[in-house]
Amino acid sequence: MPERRPVSPEDLFQLRFVDSIALSPDGTRVVYQVRTIASERDAYESHLWLVPVRGGEPRRLTFGEHKNGSAAWSPDGRWIAFVSDRRDKKAQIYRLSLEGGEAERLTDLDGDIGGLAWSPDGEKISFAYRAADPPETGHLPGSVAAKKAAEAKAEKKEPKPPTFLHITRLHYKEDGQGFLPKSRFQIHVLDVATRETKALTSGEWDHGAPVWSPDGKWLAFAANRLPDADYHNTVMDIWLIPAEGGEPRNLTPEPGMAFAPAWSKDGSRIAYMGNTDEEDAWGVKNFHVWTVSPSGGSARNLTPGFDRSGLDLMGTDLRDFHEPTAPIWSPDDGALYFIASDQGSTHLYAVSSNGGTPRRVTSGALALFAVQGSRSAPDLAVIRCGHMDAGTVARLDPASGAITPLAQPNRELFDALEVGEPEEFWIDAPEGHRIQCWMLKPPGADRRRKHPMVLEIHGGPRIQYGACFFHEFQVLASAGFYVLFSNPRGAQGYGEEFTRAIVQNWGGPDYEDLMRVVDEALRRYPEIDPDRLGVTGGSYGGYMTNWITGHTDRFKAAVTQRSVVTLRTLLLGGDFSDDSVPEFGDQPWRESEGFRRMSPLTYVERIKTPLLITHSLEDHRCPIVEAEQLYTALKLMRREVEMVLFPGESHGLSRGGMPSRRLARLHFMREWLVRHLKPEPVSGTKKPAAAEPALARAK
Repeated sequence: MPERRPVSPEDLFQLRFVDSIALSPDGTRVVYQVRTIASERDAYESHLWLVPVRGGEPRRLTFGEHKNGSAAWSPDGRWIAFVSDRRDKKAQIYRLSLEGGEAERLTDLDGDIGGLAWSPDGEKISFAYRAADPPETGHLPGSVAAKKAAEAKAEKKEPKPPTFLHITRLHYKEDGQGFLPKSRFQIHVLDVATRETKALTSGEWDHGAPVWSPDGKWLAFAANRLPDADYHNTVMDIWLIPAEGGEPRNLTPEPGMAFAPAWSKDGSRIAYMGNTDEEDAWGVKNFHVWTVSPSGGSARNLTPGFDRSGLDLMGTDLRDFHEPTAPIWSPDDGALYFIASDQGSTHLYAVSSNGGTPRRVTSGALALFAVQGSRSAPDLAVIRCGHMDAGTVARLDPASGAITPLAQPNRELFDALEVGEPEEFWIDAPEGHRIQCWMLKPPGADRRRKHPMVLEIHGGPRIQYGACFFHEFQVLASAGFYVLFSNPRGAQGYGEEFTRAIVQNWGGPDYEDLMRVVDEALRRYPEIDPDRLGVTGGSYGGYMTNWITGHTDRFKAAVTQRSVVTLRTLLLGGDFSDDSVPEFGDQPWRESEGFRRMSPLTYVERIKTPLLITHSLEDHRCPIVEAEQLYTALKLMRREVEMVLFPGESHGLSRGGMPSRRLARLHFMREWLVRHLKPEPVSGTKKPAAAEPALARAK
């Protein structure tokens, strides 16, 4: 067997990202989506593949320099509907016969399309659609600029930027999407035979992807249709609308959130995920499995005593966070399956459709990115990940929990790489809670020598690190660092009390736990040099990196990524439109002592640690002013600080940005830590060069 090589930043270009799956109605075949990097174009492609559930060679279904996704099966299993940008780089719905032939374009739309679903008779396809602004938007009527914009659209050319942005909404921008168009996501239905589309909803509300009732007469969807919806981000309801159109009817008028609907096979109930806490805008309250009758009546919580959240909240650089997974009905409607974040894993659970104590189906350390079921077969299709698994399409037996791999797109790459498996350990804290931790060692680490260590801190804060491949961690380990990561208080996966611990106290219990994690790592691994410690994290992890460097000098190098510096500017300048009182104790425009106390900039004069700041110029979650404030303050004090900015990128740069910029980010981070912590080169590698030559090589 050939010798394995250490993981490098450039291996990003070889990864195959498994983003979604669709199980055929009879449960015999799985379509899955694989996203790859076309390095010569510095862009992504995504294609659909088909694999039998009982095993066999995967078959590629789509080709070309396109992005294809959102696959949906026709009821008879003969067709796949999907969204592709193959025509003029605009997303359209296509239909592909699995018996052969070219894909047929079914729509001619201009906007965002998603959530495809076939009607039970196979004659229609429902979807959510948000129209793009007309080209004249943002220009004075009749102006030269407006005329040129219209001409550019007619000639299929890229229009010039608008003359102005006229904003009237509270929620007017969103990270990764930029400034939002004036239109909203509406429910549409496409007649496959005539190619005609019909909007079933309208108004100043966004509507989620609809799902058909088994008899094809109704569509259920999630939406916040309050008159002042922008002011109530913790409200969502399940609505029902006739498939031919009509007035939507609210099935869940109770307080809180209701989303991800799924019809029972007999059509008598709709299951969904939800909670009843309208004050929880920051992800503390658990989301449970509920059911409601489409005829009306009170909704029922099936898992009231389950102290976990029924969402996939795993942090990774493989993909950004995605739409929540809807509950899955068993073929006999007797049970519901759902995923939940639990102690560093994302497991599958089962609960009786009449309610009760959930049973954990899967075991071991793993992350389920997606789960799909069918109406006629008991087995489920899943995307499974692990510490050494970047995405496997698999069959899951819900009776035994056994997982059988069907397609492993990264197997050949991983056979060539020295991918390490972290060692797990726990800390018993004096307050009574336990902290889950992992240590990833450099390949072939010599315990007789001293090594530097980097503490990685997750974002959120209401997510978790755990059993999922993380390219960045492997890159740092291959550069000679011990890489430590954990889930301090505030994280998800350990119950509401654990998650709630940092409410109105950011930088308190979480900081205490992180320092305990470092202390325990030094005790367990005496080969780690306490004088060569580094720290890094992004978003909330960047907040904690800033906080740590303002409260201790024990770290000799730090990299703060897309970070938070002042809570007031974060809440007023980011894409939030939430009530900040429950989480932070006050509104950000007030001179609150809590905001001053919890903002890292308050302690900037104490920062002596050499600091690299990385940030994206189009970050609408943590605006660029966060990085600029910190950089300018430290520069004025003549501290060692550098800043790297990435044009055109959003908050999600590390998991979905332009490939060349993702690569540059990894090089800057690695080489800053190498410069200050001086690890020994891992066997078979050369010591990383300075940042400028490395980036020149990456172009």
